[in-house]
Parts: sequence; C-alpha cells; structure tokens
Amino acid sequence: MKKIIDIYIFKEMIPNFVASLVVFTFLVLAGRILRLTEWMVNHGVSLVQVLLITLYTLPYVLFFTLPMASLLASLIAFSRLNEDNEIIALRSSGISLYQLFPPVITFSIICYVLASFMAIYLLPKGNYSMARLLFEVAQSNTSIGIKQGVFNDTIPNIVLYANQISAQDQTMEGVFILDERDPELSNTIIARTGRISSDPQQMSINLHLEGGSIFMVSKDLDASKVLRFKSYDLNIELSEIMRRFSSRMKGEKEMSLSELRRHLKEAERGSYQHNNLSIEFHRKFSVPFSCLLLGLLGLPLGLMVKARARSWGIALSVAIFTGYYILLSSADSLAETGTINPALAMWIPDMVLGVTAVTLIWRAVRNS
Repeated sequence: MKKIIDIYIFKEMIPNFVASLVVFTFLVLAGRILRLTEWMVNHGVSLVQVLLITLYTLPYVLFFTLPMASLLASLIAFSRLNEDNEIIALRSSGISLYQLFPPVITFSIICYVLASFMAIYLLPKGNYSMARLLFEVAQSNTSIGIKQGVFNDTIPNIVLYANQISAQDQTMEGVFILDERDPELSNTIIARTGRISSDPQQMSINLHLEGGSIFMVSKDLDASKVLRFKSYDLNIELSEIMRRFSSRMKGEKEMSLSELRRHLKEAERGSYQHNNLSIEFHRKFSVPFSCLLLGLLGLPLGLMVKARARSWGIALSVAIFTGYYILLSSADSLAETGTINPALAMWIPDMVLGVTAVTLIWRAVRNS
C-alpha cells in the first residue's frame, strides 16, 4: 500500500516538473532568442550558429531553472492532493505526513543529481564552447558588436558613438570617436556621416567618415591641433586583438572542477582571483543542493495553497526563488570583495532555505 502511494505521488510530480521546466527555460531564453534573431537578420549570422549559441546557453539556463521547477513540482502536486481531500483520506488511513516524504525526497534527489551533472560537466563546457563560437562569429563579422545610441568600447582604446546606424548598409549618422591607440596622442573625431566596412580575412574594420573634424591633443596636454576633412578613413586592425582572445585562458565559469582546484592552489589566498575561483567552485555544489531543499519546501507550501489558487502557487514559487537568487547574488558580491568567506557565502542561501523548510514542515506536521 505504501509503495503504491509513493509511486502515485511521484507520478503526480513529474508532469508539473516537466511543464515548469519547459516554461521557465523558454521564458529565460526568449530574450536571447530575439537578440539572436536580430543578429541573423541584420548581421548575417547563420541559422546553425544561432542554434549552437542557444544549445550552449541551455546548461546555464537549466542550472537555475531546475531548482525552481523542483519547487513548483512538489508545490502544485500537494496543493492538488490537498484540494481533492486526498491528504485527509491518507491521514484517516493512518498515514502520517512524514510518510509522504519519501517520494518527494526521491524526486528532489533526482533533480539534485541532474543539476549537479549540469554544473560540474555541462556548464563549463557550454560556457567555453560559447566563448569560442562568439569568437568565430566576431571573425566573420567584425562590426556585429557596434550599436547605435551607445558608447561602444568593445574595441580596446577606441570609443565609438553614432546617433543612428543603418542595419542594411552600416551607414552611420552623427559619429563621435575617441581614439587613444597612440600612446603619445589622443584623437577625438566628429563626423556628419560614416560607413562601416569589415574585412574578415584581414581582421579589420574600416570607418569611412565624411564631413567632420579631428581634434588632436598630446597626452601631456602641451600641444593640440585641429584638422577638418571632407572624407577620412579610419582603419582599425583587429588581428592582434583577436589573436590574444583566441589564446586567452579560460575564465572561472569555463573551468572544470579539477581546473578550479588547481588554480585555487596557485592563486594567493584572499586575492580577487582566489575569491572568484572559490565562489565558482562552491556554487557548483550549493545551487544544485537547493533543488533538494526547494523540493522539500514545496510540500508544506502545497498544503497551504489550494489547487484552485494555482496561480498564487506559481507566484509564490517565483517569489521564493527570486528571493533565493537575490540572496545568492548578494552573497556573491560580498564574497568577491572578501567581506565574507566565499566558501561560507555560497552556502548562506541554502542555509536560509533549510531553516525555512524545516520550520514550515514542523508547522505542517503539528497542524495536521
């Protein structure tokens, strides 16, 4: 009889979990998909590259949507059981609330294992593959990162601003450029119009400017010069920049556990680098563990929320996870500066969840 009840509750949680995971993942990806579509239409990024970027983003998205889906799965399942008086029927049959925990614990452990696999294996590979792919995209279209109405500083030592940029032919209007590549001279260029052209083979961007002025000022401010032009070509070589990027070291989010351990041993304890490495190392364990805690938390919350008020249950789940994420981000910032020990900081949100879950479970058992 007990085995049948466990299977029944477990099956009740599965569709809620799948639906929640799909919806939350899609909502998080929606903004990125719109941006990628704009890249594909206006910048010539191929459909294959868009699909690969989406694929490489999935581990990062699932890393955070799995805990939320774990919470919502148990919350909705038990709110439905409570609304249909099945919890009362089970209690009248001599089954205590504690005896309903095994399927919830089993389901939460499965979510924890999935999130751990995501964090330890798929997430670093996805992040590194994403960085490599974006580098390849930049090689094929060097002007893709330049946006209108924004001070673009993606190119080292150059700041570019344009009031308007045509997506079709990359024609700019109202151009402002600060060029500090020369260690002795700072050039400020203002032009009425300009046009961007890129050479993927030579890894360069050419800015053809018309109707403007160049203000040249020495770095020690001892000399200055003003030149006016009808047309002017500014060539920006990216080959050296891209070469440095292609050979760069992996970032913390792209490292495996063994790489993080090795760099932690090499980094000076208490330094900015050591703190970031320690944060990423402990986050790979603390965030998956929240799946277990949130799954257990869903049981008493489900008994508090009626199935007819399911939207309130969803809102409550989102609010709880938002609070968890804000706490995690705050702990991350404090650990990064060394205010709190990184190892402790990454587990503080889980401690809060654990205390909340134990308190609500105790109250649910006492009131049952």
